[in-house]
Amino acid sequence: MENCYTFKLLNSKLLQTTLAMFAEDKVMEIFFMADEFCKVFDVQMEKYTVMDSKKRKNI
Repeated sequence: MENCYTFKLLNSKLLQTTLAMFAEDKVMEIFFMADEFCKVFDVQMEKYTVMDSKKRKNI
């Protein structure tokens, strides 16, 4: 019976390690996707933003 508990403990640690690695990879992937989106978004905003040639007066 003791060997059974040891196996479950080892299996659990392996699963936790695998899940932690998977989660870290996913977080990095999300940040990469967000960074790529921001690069494209900034270019498009520059391209399509209308600039006001007159300065606003302080009221």
